[in-house]
Amino acid sequence: MGKQVLTPRFYVDIPSFLHAIGDIRWGDVNNNQGVNPSLLYINPSNPLMRAIDEDETPAVNEVFFGIGDGNVSKPPRYQFPINFCGLLNHNFASDEHTPTITGLAGIFNSTKLESDWINLTHNTHAYEGNILNANTSAHRFDAQYNGTSIWELKDHAFLNQYWRRFYVHYNQPITHEDESVTYWDDSVNHQLGSFVVGKYFDCPKSPDLSLTMERKFDGIKKQTTLGGKTHYLNNYDGPREWTMNHPIDNILNGTYKYPPFELDTTKQVDTEGYRFDYRAKSGLGRKGLRSWKLSFSYISESDMWMGYESSSLSPFSDSGFNSETGGTPPMTFLENDGGTPMLNDDSFNFVLNCTLGGTLPFIFQPDNTNSNPDQFAICLLKNNSISITQTNYNTYKVSLVIEEIG
Repeated sequence: MGKQVLTPRFYVDIPSFLHAIGDIRWGDVNNNQGVNPSLLYINPSNPLMRAIDEDETPAVNEVFFGIGDGNVSKPPRYQFPINFCGLLNHNFASDEHTPTITGLAGIFNSTKLESDWINLTHNTHAYEGNILNANTSAHRFDAQYNGTSIWELKDHAFLNQYWRRFYVHYNQPITHEDESVTYWDDSVNHQLGSFVVGKYFDCPKSPDLSLTMERKFDGIKKQTTLGGKTHYLNNYDGPREWTMNHPIDNILNGTYKYPPFELDTTKQVDTEGYRFDYRAKSGLGRKGLRSWKLSFSYISESDMWMGYESSSLSPFSDSGFNSETGGTPPMTFLENDGGTPMLNDDSFNFVLNCTLGGTLPFIFQPDNTNSNPDQFAICLLKNNSISITQTNYNTYKVSLVIEEIG
């Protein structure tokens, strides 16, 4: 499969989009429980740390990291579907305990607002399958490597909820030989760079064969002196490396950098010295910033546009017809449990809307069948690069330029 662009996939972070348009509840801060807006906007290079006091009493379901508003007295604002979840730049594999990833949803029962916990790592409930380093064990998150984990969620109606918060927490006790009980490893300073949850969009077909892929090295400058010598200034030679904090012990101690999306083995599974911290410098992989100039021909009306660009379902009823206006919705969003049309949409229009024209970052995977770590990139759409042309009746051609963030 190599570096081919086959069926591209866009991973869109819906909480970041909602926060960007004014839903400040997704920017709630609770430092004691690791709930922080720094986990939004897919910026994982400098992770949020959660240091644990060795004398702290282990608590059941203590939240280590989270995004959103946990105040159940406030009604949630938006109902939206999710089909993937991602934890970027984490070191959870260094803890023998396995965390649970949970979403808190607001449920309206008649006139009463209730809350419902949904386990996003439950194999028979919400977890659909591993995309990158996101295996589960006993319905808990059980990544083999530190770094990034992305997994797919089942496409059921219960995933289209009034979400209000997403958590990483430990709730499974481990009894040791001395009969002590712990819920986490207090020798690990746990970290998380970004909490990404939302909906991915698979392009309806492969791009045209005339696509262009570039590698930019514009961070490297050279200057010739009066004496004829050439000096090189390397501001950056690729995407910004991420910071990894290893557990504190007698062998491994300290902080180091590693390339985005790469996976780092832990002391439990590596006895051959493959870890990044055994190397003088870890960034010996891909260089340059990637850029894709893609065009898609023969895109249908439904794959290109939202069928109904409105914040509500009015004037349509559950049956899709309003007796007063005679209106019939030109899409089947009413089948999606009556969610917000924009967030339930499944078209290029969804990607453009929920990244604000590509100004909000998204995760791009050029080939959705290739889940090697080097296939993922945090990207934006190049300014003014989006071109949409109607080529026939209900048929469009889309051109855009996707640029990796430095």
